Amino acid sequence: MNRFFLTLMSILVCIGSLLPSYMAAEAKGKPRTATVLYFNDAHEISPVVNDFGDRGGVARLKTAIDRVKDENKHTAVAFGGDLGGGTLFGAVYQGFPMVEAFNKIGVDVANFGQHDFDFGSEVTKELVEKSNFKWMSSNLTDVEGKPFADVPTYKIINKKGIKIGVISLTDDMSTTSLDGQVVQQDLIQSAKDAVEKVKRTKKVDAIIALTQESLKKDEQLLAAVPGIDMVFTEEQAEDRSFIHEYEDNRYIAAPEGNLGSMIRLDISKEGKDTKLKPSVIEVDHTVPEDPELKKLADYYQNKLEEELGNPIATLETPLNYGDNHETRVQETNIGNFVADSYRSFYNADIGMMNGGGIRTSVPSGEFTLRDAYAILPFQNKVILADVKGETIKAALENGVSRVESLGGGFMQVSGMNYSYNPAKPVGSRVEDITVNNQPLDMQKTYKTAMLNYVFNGGDGYSMFKNSTLHVDEANARTDAEVLIEYAKELEVIDVGVEGRISVLK
Repeated sequence: MNRFFLTLMSILVCIGSLLPSYMAAEAKGKPRTATVLYFNDAHEISPVVNDFGDRGGVARLKTAIDRVKDENKHTAVAFGGDLGGGTLFGAVYQGFPMVEAFNKIGVDVANFGQHDFDFGSEVTKELVEKSNFKWMSSNLTDVEGKPFADVPTYKIINKKGIKIGVISLTDDMSTTSLDGQVVQQDLIQSAKDAVEKVKRTKKVDAIIALTQESLKKDEQLLAAVPGIDMVFTEEQAEDRSFIHEYEDNRYIAAPEGNLGSMIRLDISKEGKDTKLKPSVIEVDHTVPEDPELKKLADYYQNKLEEELGNPIATLETPLNYGDNHETRVQETNIGNFVADSYRSFYNADIGMMNGGGIRTSVPSGEFTLRDAYAILPFQNKVILADVKGETIKAALENGVSRVESLGGGFMQVSGMNYSYNPAKPVGSRVEDITVNNQPLDMQKTYKTAMLNYVFNGGDGYSMFKNSTLHVDEANARTDAEVLIEYAKELEVIDVGVEGRISVLK
């Protein structure tokens, strides 16, 4: 019996001595791998169906994420920012349904987009409080220089022994509804400070940055902060994802807008070598919807239909588009209302609205969300640009060039007056232009609020190409959102025709 036990012990000792060599050989043959999934631009809870296809929605997103987690349980999920504003859904619910969905999806870490502040910093803090996941920011502080909402400035994620440092940056805070409680610190210096903290805290295998900034600034970031290996940035297109290789094993990646795709980053480690492999995962109509998240999305979409009828202001006088499309040939009170909302939003010198973009009249009584979106249904963005007086004159001439055929480019205005004579030749019809009761100075620059549709050349407006943008369409609010905020501020809407546009005979 003793001989048997001695023999058994010898066998076990031999097996035990072989295990480390076997495990080392296995580890050498198959490196450890961790995965990061990244998405952003979450303004819509349900799929978006338009000219770019059928894509997005939180129910599909969860299915796509779960598939990767089934393949590799060592997966972290990062959200890049922007879940409020931008659309009707975002404007009404201010991002809270998306937080509820992300809690169910299993997001690990989130960066702020500037549009997460569209409704004030107190709303943003509420979003943070209701999140089961961790928000962070490396460059947004309060007025005392402390991290906004006490969020961390960096985070270290450990997946299967692969340690990933995460920093985050938010740019263009001047394009949101700031309330004086948030300060955007320098992007590069904030990144350097955060990377240094990551390295002091723990030896990491890779450092990633979640950014809400332009591709150009992402490239500047990688050039200035060599410790950053991968930048996950904001969307560059609604229908395409981008992966830019900045240099060997360093990348910048952007998913589609409206949750249309995710960026997948596989981080593999073998010995001291760490490799990054980014790829794209489409979140389109081919991805089945998770039943629980679909139920949540349907609930909020149905609720939205009810909310559209809620009054946001009282309308004293009817807003008249005109039975004969008068908004395309003359001043109307609805044109004044819309143009005033644009100018007020940016405190601009001039507000301009092409009459063809105004689509309906509204009777007096309660003014609702549905009314605002019926007036401005196209979801254009209200941009702000520096425009020279001579360009303003050219724009007005273009606006009156097709009044005989009710051209949609006829310009309703705020902060200025003009007259025109339809009997004169095209290009010389406009007269007596004033801004703030002063004659238009052809060489002076005026801060002008208008639609991106007009600025980009719609309805023949080709003259703005040399104007300087202060707020571009990527960072601007939608026209209906701006109108809704203006109506809420007024509480009582009483708009008339004031002689801003005179038609000469």
